[in-house]
Amino acid sequence: MSSDQPLYEQIKGAIDRRIETEEWPANFQIPSEENLAGEFGASRLTVRRALRELQADGILLRIQGRGTFVIGPRMQCAVFNLSDIAEEVALSGGAHSCRVLQLSILGKDSPGRNMLQLPADETVFHSRLLHLEDGTPIQLEDRYVNAAEAPGYIEQDFSKITPHNWLLRETTVTTVDNTIRAIRADEEIRQHLQIDANQPCLLLDRSTWRDGIPVTRSRFIYPGDRYRLRSTHEARTSRIVTTSPPGKGR
Repeated sequence: MSSDQPLYEQIKGAIDRRIETEEWPANFQIPSEENLAGEFGASRLTVRRALRELQADGILLRIQGRGTFVIGPRMQCAVFNLSDIAEEVALSGGAHSCRVLQLSILGKDSPGRNMLQLPADETVFHSRLLHLEDGTPIQLEDRYVNAAEAPGYIEQDFSKITPHNWLLRETTVTTVDNTIRAIRADEEIRQHLQIDANQPCLLLDRSTWRDGIPVTRSRFIYPGDRYRLRSTHEARTSRIVTTSPPGKGR
């Protein structure tokens, strides 16, 4: 393989294309790290990094003692007017609360830095929050923030203000990209959301930029039985599906 991209990124792209074309369909067990390393002429460590990031993206699922499997087909769609979770809960008559699970500066070798694709000398903040309605978990939020665009982020008390509202006030973005797909939650996510292994989740993956400079990368995970997707738009001849953000299930 020859490209300006790092080898692990090339491997990720090759695997993703096989899944996208259903050469590797849903529930397909992918080859072992050793076999993939041989195929791509890479070390097992490089292959492992590519697989780990595909797992983080909700494309692959690793089951201890069994192997790594394709989660299934994905569909991208446009999402507009993402609401603040606290406002959604208030509008439904519930009481919002938030647990701050993590708020930190990522180390130089942290894989999470790849979420923003910033130069190695740039600082990246990471927050993980659990949002609840009347004490029931409804959203697990992971957010990666370019510190240069939001230097005060690390100092906030997100049990009192949501990142959504703070960033809306303190930053400027010119481009937003959203992808929604169904995922199977790993054990840690299931524990936070208080769901069992058979319950699917919705993943909203959101990236923002200011004039081409990454500002945030956010991953919102919702229990499938507590949220729903709703679309209201004018009918027209188009292959593009326009949807509203996840709405709370009744």
